[in-house]
Amino acid sequence: MARPLSQEARVKMLDASVEVALDVGVHRFTVDEVSRRSGLARTTIYRHFPTKEELLVAALDRLTPVPNTPDTGSLRGDLREFLAGLLPIFADRRIRALFLEILAAAHREPKLHELQRSMMDVRAGPTRAIFDRARARGEIAPHFSYHDAFLIFEAPLVMRALAPDDDLGDFDVEVHVDQMLLVLEEAG
Repeated sequence: MARPLSQEARVKMLDASVEVALDVGVHRFTVDEVSRRSGLARTTIYRHFPTKEELLVAALDRLTPVPNTPDTGSLRGDLREFLAGLLPIFADRRIRALFLEILAAAHREPKLHELQRSMMDVRAGPTRAIFDRARARGEIAPHFSYHDAFLIFEAPLVMRALAPDDDLGDFDVEVHVDQMLLVLEEAG
């Protein structure tokens, strides 16, 4: 009979995985280094995460939890709160660099692509809920696609985050949300 997986070991390996990922990036991320930093055997790590890619994505999940889904009663309020919660993650250069590496690697490595896509699908849930509620309240046109709204909302932030020397210190959530809402109104 197999021994139950230890939650304490899982926490240690995820903490070490986050550390390794931030320190060395995707291409130099190894289970050996996670094992060394966590003090856990590789076999223990592989019992929790059968592949290096699954461990890496779990580390990212720990580093950037799924955002909250605000419900202020208005699209403007929901987007402001949501974006204010995301900004510290986008502002962290090490996290941005790691996400860019993962996006690039996911184009070449099918296993990582599938894991990265499922991770991003989960993270898209809150924005989907925000736009669905806005559509139900009549704040955006029924025909306006979630995908288009998502791109209008997050693309400017992502594009700024791509610049290595942009600390997003001057990113104004209010202005961004107002501009996005103008585009949605014109498109509606």
